[in-house]
Amino acid sequence: MTKKTISSRGSLDCRGCGSKRLSSILDLGTHPLPAEYGRNADEVLEAFPLHLRICHDCGLGQLGEFVLPERIFHEKYPYVSSASSTWVEHSRKYANEMYRALPLDSNSLVVELASNDGYLLSEFKKLGVSVLGVEPAAMVANLAIQVGVDTIIDFFGVKLANKILAEHGHPRLIAANNVFAHIPDMLDFMHGMSILADDSTVITIENPSFVQLLKGNLFDTIYHEHYSYLTAHSVQAAARMHSLNLVHVDHLSTHGGSNRYWLSRSMSVDETVNATLQFEKQAGLFDPNEWLDFAERSQNAIQGLRQWFQDRKQAGDTVVGYGAAHKGNTFLNAVGEASKTLLYVVDASIEKQGKFLPGSQVPVLAPDQLASANPTDVLILPWNIAPELAEQIRILTPGARIWVAQPSMRQINFKN
Repeated sequence: MTKKTISSRGSLDCRGCGSKRLSSILDLGTHPLPAEYGRNADEVLEAFPLHLRICHDCGLGQLGEFVLPERIFHEKYPYVSSASSTWVEHSRKYANEMYRALPLDSNSLVVELASNDGYLLSEFKKLGVSVLGVEPAAMVANLAIQVGVDTIIDFFGVKLANKILAEHGHPRLIAANNVFAHIPDMLDFMHGMSILADDSTVITIENPSFVQLLKGNLFDTIYHEHYSYLTAHSVQAAARMHSLNLVHVDHLSTHGGSNRYWLSRSMSVDETVNATLQFEKQAGLFDPNEWLDFAERSQNAIQGLRQWFQDRKQAGDTVVGYGAAHKGNTFLNAVGEASKTLLYVVDASIEKQGKFLPGSQVPVLAPDQLASANPTDVLILPWNIAPELAEQIRILTPGARIWVAQPSMRQINFKN
């Protein structure tokens, strides 16, 4: 793989609406892929540009294409959604809400795109609904198959959509939760969903809000797996190209602030759509001054963590991390050499244990080894599930101080 861009999408052309009016927002330099872990502390991994741009016309945030999806979401892709109890509960709530709202029954089919280990579709199965998953990463797809979730191991697009339609018919619900940002060719993906959708089909696209990323300074959610950063404007524009309508928007607390976009051919557009579009404009989505402010705050956060590491090292503290998250890799690699102050990071994923974080080369251990070096400080890298992890840390290392670096450095204290 060379550094040559695979496609002009994301760097010269908007992958959502095709506009050529893109502006740079934040250039983080070159980073290794967040899921490519080192096999030893000396291994230097291939790195690629991590440069965020925005479309002036639809407000889509996006990265250029340097790596094919087949390399990122390979057979042994290590991310397993069910490892987080917080995320499993979120998915259970979603399944029950959609079951009641549509409504669904034993004659309904739910298709999930990027179904991972079947964590979500299992909840629909419990409700007596027929399910079908699509997951390109074979390792996690086979986990779903083992628990009885019918799963197609492939990348979704127009070609696969036609095959699914021929074999299964139109689904009542298509769930594309936290996947749309991972698609280099958004329009092929949207076209595929439009093929599967008839007038009775509801499509939900759930992803972190790009506006919340900008407002909350969540630059560490920028990494190569996320080709795009969604807005209501960009989802609406892409949907309209394929005769789909954005009809409803739910606002969620997940990942620092997410939106769930409902698409349909036949449902009426409700007031949440216009309200969200207006909010994005008023929040400065299309204001270059807001983009500059975001870049400045991001650099300040990076310097803040860098200084914190330097202070801990000077004080002789023993610092470890919890959670080998992609967002943590972005943050640590942006910080640079100072991130090596971390003695190790623990993570529940067996696939990550015994390896080294990409770029920072910090070793990854199992959670039960958190206290092995008697740490004085534990830094939580996946801040979006900090409460869940803080409780585990308090049990494993009751004397250690617990920290989160986003949206700013802070210590987590427990009330007696």
